[in-house]
This record gives sequence, structure tokens and C-alpha cells, in this order.
Amino acid sequence: MITAMITTTYINGVFMVHQSESGRYILKFISGKYQGGEFALEMNQELIIGRSSELEMVLIEDMVSRHHAKIVTTPEEITIEDLGSTNGTFVNGEKITKCKLKEGDRILIGTSIIKLVYEEQDASQPPPPPAVAIPDGLEPPATMTLTGAKRVHTQSRARQTGSGVLTGDIDQVRLPDLLQLFGPSKKTGALFVTTPGGTEGGIYMRDGRIYGAVINGNFDVSVEKSFCRIMCWEKGSFLFDNTATYDFAEPINETVETMLMEAMRVMDETHAIGDDVPAFEAIFRITFPIQPKLSDLSKEQLDVFQLALAEPSMEAILNSSELDDIETTKAVVHLLRNHYMVTV
Repeated sequence: MITAMITTTYINGVFMVHQSESGRYILKFISGKYQGGEFALEMNQELIIGRSSELEMVLIEDMVSRHHAKIVTTPEEITIEDLGSTNGTFVNGEKITKCKLKEGDRILIGTSIIKLVYEEQDASQPPPPPAVAIPDGLEPPATMTLTGAKRVHTQSRARQTGSGVLTGDIDQVRLPDLLQLFGPSKKTGALFVTTPGGTEGGIYMRDGRIYGAVINGNFDVSVEKSFCRIMCWEKGSFLFDNTATYDFAEPINETVETMLMEAMRVMDETHAIGDDVPAFEAIFRITFPIQPKLSDLSKEQLDVFQLALAEPSMEAILNSSELDDIETTKAVVHLLRNHYMVTV
């Protein structure tokens, strides 16, 4: 149910503040051309989203129809309806005609992912500033809270991208959630991911199916392994480019659901190892003389230790190990916990 809200609207060159009791629902752009923009919903509102300039929420991009979708709010519910758009409207990865929205739902329109969030209003905070007249063409003061198309437009100017290019941060949109949006919408292109440590991965799709994946340009690693490793990344940025392709020597042709099932298993087993699993970019140092006894290591652990002696990085060990990633990671963690090596 929608409760009372605080919103601002832009009327005749003036931002008007409407204040009421509890909180508000917000459409938050968490990726895409308008990332960072927010649109506060009002009660009993009919909001048309599209490319047409006369609409209240205008999304300027080729993949958005002139009148793309409609959101209706009542005290009982929020609904979204596709208005016969060319590229469709998706909620949590499912193409919809009309459906109810709940807090946390993710809407894909064009290249924008929009999350419905609820924001509590803190009664202890000072009231919003009074309405301020702003001539057309000028930007509002930095301290003013904006909502609606004006704020979306203002905050996105530095993030202009070409049609079909979607960007964002994976701490805002988890990679599995992102792919679950791309699969049903039959996306073609490549999802490029960059971690804070500078590791770069790419997942390649054709008509919503995955055919390739690679990390740091190492095509000797299997697509399946590269995909699962990328899915384990929790911080960084992403960019989806619908023009990107690559001719893999051994491509696959799998659904997003099939690939994610294996990736989720790997993620769960990796988390079960412990909180001290080293990052993919981790570099190790081996202190000589080695104090712990090598005879205490299992054959598998000794093999992994030998790999670390040759090239002491997590990426190199995973790439060279004959074990699967989970068993290799367990061996690396054992070596770290028992002081055969340390993380630099």
C-alpha cells in the first residue's frame, strides 16, 4: 500500500514541494543511461513513460517507444502496463503486459533498469526548502531535492551513451539478476564487467542465450569456468553493448537459467569455504625457509603449492590447476591458514 509521501514537481518554472506524513515510493534508475536518477511516485497517479517529449518521464533512446509503459498508483497497489512498445517491458526478467509491482521489483525499459524502492521520511530532519523559482534552461541549486523527469535528466548528463549500451554497478544490480533480465528479453551483445582490482570479464549472448565468456583475454580457460568466476564477483562496474561479438573457438549455446544453476552452486560452495577466500586478483608471497612441513600436505594441496611457487597469484593458480575451482580454492585457503604462504 502506498503511504503518504514528500514529493517535488516542476510547475511553470517553479519546483513545488508537497509534504505529507510517512514515506514515498521511488523509481530509482540503478543502471543505464539515466543511472542515479530518481522519480518519486505520487498517490493516485497515472505515469506514462516513453520517448515523447510531452510526457512526465521522458527516456531519450531508440529502444524506448514514444509511449512505452504506464504506471498507475492507488492507495492499494502499484501496477505497470506495457503500451504495445516495440521492445517490450520486463519486470524481474519477465516480459509483461500488465502486472502489480512490489518493493524491490526491477523494471527493464530500453537500456534502463529501474528499481521500485520505498523511502522512509525521517521526522527529525528539517523540512524541505520552500519552492524556488528557476528560469527554464537553468539548473536547480545543488541542495534542492528533485524528482521526476527534471532530476533524471539533470543527473544523467555525464553518463550519455549510445543506444543499446547499458552501464551500472554490480553492487546495485547483482550479475545473476542482470542476466535474468537479459535472458527473457533475448538480448544480443556482450556484458563486460570490471572489478575494482582491474580484472575484466566478458559474457557474450545471442538472442538471450550465452555462447561465450572470458576473463582478461585468456581464451584458454573454458567458457563455463570463466562464466562461473565472473558470477562470483560482487563489486565493480558493468557495461552491456548490444553490438559486441566474438568468434569463440569452442562456443556453447546455453540458456541463462542453465548457466546460472551451475554458477550458483559454485558461489554457494565458495561461500561455504569461509570468509577468507582470496580475491581473484590476490597475489601471494612464500616465505623461505618454509616452516610448516610439506609432508603434512595432501597430494592435491602439494600440487597447488607447486603452482603457487611457479606463479603466486590466484588467477594463475586457478587457470593452471587440474582440480576444479572449488577444490583448488580449498587448497589455497588451507595453504594460507597454515602459513605456507601469505597474501601480499
